[in-house]
Amino acid sequence: MTRLHGLFVIFVIFAVPSFALRATGADGDQRAGQTGGRPSLHILTRDTTAIGGPAERHGRDFEAATGTVVEVTRVPFADLYERIMLGFVTGHLPFDALLIPSAWLPDFAPYLSPVPERIIAGPIVGDILPLYRDALMRWNNRWMALTIDGDLHMGAYRRDLFDDPSAGAAFVEEHGRPLQPPQTWTEYRDIAAFFSGRQGADGSVLAGTLEAYARDGQRIWTLFSHAAAYTNHPDHPGAMFFDPDTMVPAIDNPGWVHALNEMLELRRFGPADADSLDSEAVRTRFAAGRAAMNIDWADTGVLAGALDGGQGGTARPSAIAGDVGFFVLPGSREIWNPASGAWETLPAVRSVSFLAFGGWIALVPAASAEHERVWAYLAWYASPEHSARDMLDGSSGINPYRLSHLDDPAPWRRLLGDRQANDYLGVLRASLSAPQIARDLRLPGYRAYIAALEDQLDRVMTGSATPEEGLRAAAADWEALTDRLGRNSQRRHYREAMGLSEKHD
Repeated sequence: MTRLHGLFVIFVIFAVPSFALRATGADGDQRAGQTGGRPSLHILTRDTTAIGGPAERHGRDFEAATGTVVEVTRVPFADLYERIMLGFVTGHLPFDALLIPSAWLPDFAPYLSPVPERIIAGPIVGDILPLYRDALMRWNNRWMALTIDGDLHMGAYRRDLFDDPSAGAAFVEEHGRPLQPPQTWTEYRDIAAFFSGRQGADGSVLAGTLEAYARDGQRIWTLFSHAAAYTNHPDHPGAMFFDPDTMVPAIDNPGWVHALNEMLELRRFGPADADSLDSEAVRTRFAAGRAAMNIDWADTGVLAGALDGGQGGTARPSAIAGDVGFFVLPGSREIWNPASGAWETLPAVRSVSFLAFGGWIALVPAASAEHERVWAYLAWYASPEHSARDMLDGSSGINPYRLSHLDDPAPWRRLLGDRQANDYLGVLRASLSAPQIARDLRLPGYRAYIAALEDQLDRVMTGSATPEEGLRAAAADWEALTDRLGRNSQRRHYREAMGLSEKHD
């Protein structure tokens, strides 16, 4: 058993540090329905400019428009889940809204107020892309959350490096094909190896590519994005993480082993401190011109490509602004068939879009006394107009999740220029309309499942276990967790999360 297997649902209360208990009590003592004689709302989210920054900005505008004060509390991400769950379990959660990762909804759903029908039936929800609406906002067939962000992984590359004639000639000589954005993970690996260690224009040493490898630094989604191409057989939807009929874990099958080996090999073509990279370092180092490619969320496009630096022109452009290209998550012709237990070769290369992390959502605790006001604030936050401005700010953490975000290229062209904007939007549209799109893991006990896998990745990354050994141990831990949480109920939840119909015994 891994050290965090008890930290899910009500078991979390036994592991919350004492400071979190004190903080919750203090907030509960201080909170009142009014601030300075005016009605007030209290919002809880993470402690960075991402998500929390827009919460505060929209709060100020909402106060000016309505007279309702919006107070935003931001806590370290590592403490956010425990603080919320402790508050739910003890009945002392002094917040009217929670802005959280979508994967936490299954654990929090019993304590929430559903989204009002007027919002579900209105333009605030109607404009949300179905993938981010139906997959993130519903639980147990009820509308329990409001999508405020849409996440998937995509690739970015240095167009100036790829278009260099001498580099192109050398690559053709070495590989017998043109130097162009990769369609497969094998091509991606070859390009990373080709550029790794070359000297940049400023004399720095280039990394072939940048990916997140740090624990709690989004490395789990690096692995998932590699695995998506090999473990989503077109005839077996929803089988990436578990067998959806039996809930036997799939994470130790040969497709996953291949993905983890691939991830480890690519680490050699990153910087010397690759193991310390989180997603923020991946995008900021790429924007600084220190790598030929990266795999990241859509934030990279704004941070690296904005001609005015983004953030309304208040930041300086990146070192490579104007020279950034994009590509869909690489795919493969080789796919693992979980039914036959064998590899198959597809007729053509297939990229499987992966909704890595899924996105951020807004929740309203049932215990809040301000349902009408807080839903009005959240509708303000997530409106097409306000969210469209958030997307163009590289510090917001908000990526396109609305139809209107992708339908109007004009703001993107003003920010990125025609070529970059067309490429960026083209990759997002292609990813979101792909024949097969893999949803991220989402079920009760999510954090315990992830912790079990992360523990084994620690062993693999340090060389104390092979990928086969690490994934086999993680699968055994997942099996035990599923038994503890109830296999039948977990199967029902997993099938719902994967968009599959309910299976009856």
